[in-house]
Amino acid sequence: MKAIFTSLLALIALTISAQTTILQENFTSYAGTAGTVPAGWTFSYNGNYTTAASSGISGPNSYKFGANAASITTPSFTAADTVSFWIKGISTDAVSSFSIEQSPDNVSWSLISNIVPLPTTGTTQKLPVSTGSKYLRFTFNKSAGNLAFDDFLLTHAASAATSSSSKIKVYFNHPVNNAVSQGVNAVYLNQTLDDTLIAYINRAKYTLDIAVYNYIQTSGISNIATAINSAYSRGVAIRWIYNGSSSNSGLSSINSSIQRLASPTTSAYNIMHNKFMIVDANSSNTADPIVWTGSCNWDEEQFNLDVNNTIIIQDKALALAYTTEFNEMWGGTGLSPNTTNSKFGPFKTNNTPHTFTVGGKTIESYFSPSDGTNSHIQSSIRTANYDLYFGVYTFTDSNDADSIKAKKVAGVYTAGIMDQYSQTFTPYTTLSAALGTKLKVYTQSTSIFHDKLLIVDPCHPSSDPLVLTGSHNWTASADTKNDENTLIVHDDTVANLYYQSFYQNFADLGGSVTPQCLTTGLQDQESESSLWTLYPNPNNGTFYLDGLETDAVVEVYNINGQFIMKHTAENEHMALDMSNQANGIYIIRITGKLHTATGRFCKE
Repeated sequence: MKAIFTSLLALIALTISAQTTILQENFTSYAGTAGTVPAGWTFSYNGNYTTAASSGISGPNSYKFGANAASITTPSFTAADTVSFWIKGISTDAVSSFSIEQSPDNVSWSLISNIVPLPTTGTTQKLPVSTGSKYLRFTFNKSAGNLAFDDFLLTHAASAATSSSSKIKVYFNHPVNNAVSQGVNAVYLNQTLDDTLIAYINRAKYTLDIAVYNYIQTSGISNIATAINSAYSRGVAIRWIYNGSSSNSGLSSINSSIQRLASPTTSAYNIMHNKFMIVDANSSNTADPIVWTGSCNWDEEQFNLDVNNTIIIQDKALALAYTTEFNEMWGGTGLSPNTTNSKFGPFKTNNTPHTFTVGGKTIESYFSPSDGTNSHIQSSIRTANYDLYFGVYTFTDSNDADSIKAKKVAGVYTAGIMDQYSQTFTPYTTLSAALGTKLKVYTQSTSIFHDKLLIVDPCHPSSDPLVLTGSHNWTASADTKNDENTLIVHDDTVANLYYQSFYQNFADLGGSVTPQCLTTGLQDQESESSLWTLYPNPNNGTFYLDGLETDAVVEVYNINGQFIMKHTAENEHMALDMSNQANGIYIIRITGKLHTATGRFCKE
């Protein structure tokens, strides 16, 4: 409980010492061949894994140490003090080992660590690097099996004088339900999301880079153009990319001296569907850089009527990654666009880092179509252990739907919302059959459900709770043609904020979500009302059941459906001794004279 409350108190104003990324490699473009070795790296052996199970958080691709004495050496670097990486032994034994060495000249080597035995579950290792080291070498000493290697990150901690507070803020433009808050309440901006955007525009000191699908200025929202023009007048350098096939009528009110670029409208491209703004990315004050993104376009319907979310992250490294993506579309780093060099859609490359640490929390960033975003949607779905929620405007990808269905079948509590636009596609057929009343369709005539989000295990800090959001609909076009941006935030507080929004959205559609965060009751399979109580949940030993009927049958299974134990109630109370069972998630089934109930509990 202490860890839970510590993370809750840390929220919104998340503070850590800043760190600089020196070198990062996630092997996402490495195909296991000599021709795809990352620039500057030296591999003595070529091989890769292509499954999420054999990859780190950036998966589903990793480097494979597949031979004895196989080694890889980094490019030259300077000023690093920490290295981290993900490894997993594949059928390795107790003798196989992994050595990490450092060198100032790529000739003389000294050992940092020798890992033995190798972890057979994916594990992130973090080790110190000596001042003056310019190369790292990793060597697999094989007795049996192979080794997966991923998510390499080399960093340097900033001094206290340059440390900064990195912040994550989330806003919703439809009502939320704070009754299911875990300590930090979600914020509903009732027709004031436009004013919040303007407040961030007004903060800009040096630069504003804007990539927004559509901007329409009407009297129903505050004047964004006025804020943009004021920023330009005070010397802020502004660049604007917009979708060439959308109206973007609001641009007519923007100062004509402000440089802008429309995405191409030829058949080679589809749409520039981003909705992000970058503030002061290159400021020397690391408290200045901000990324504004989410699902909301800049017009009255999107701000006030359609269901949308906005996430704002104050972090220099992330802002610089978004700037790299912007520059690729812009064609360069200058104030004027270079249409000769600009790349949109399928012509872009995977050229940004994907993993960031903000306030001690991991954030993943992906841009479509270069970064294989849909694979990260599916891998995020597969991490769900307790509960999973999704809300998507356009949902046409069957693989995403199949991944969700598989989690439901495995016993994960699952609920979702689709806009009526998606009803004619296969995912609706798949998920309506699998989820029943736990799938709701948004059918308002004057608005749409425009979110594109996934929430995983929002109330279980030990289960890597996360939120996936951004501009990316769950479609083939978003994954292979459109310019899109996606963030995956690994944090129980942020996940619970989005859960508070989803919970109310679902209720507004006439549905009911059982609050997995609050209830200890076991649910009747027919009425979903709480009948019996199991507590404390989670814990590491004995669980107790109250309110049982005499002769009720209690059965326990593990998360894979394997039978663990069976008892018959002698009275209304029962104790379940789980002290000799492995830590993990268990399913309990109670069969009484009148009711059958199921639930989940966790031994940790």
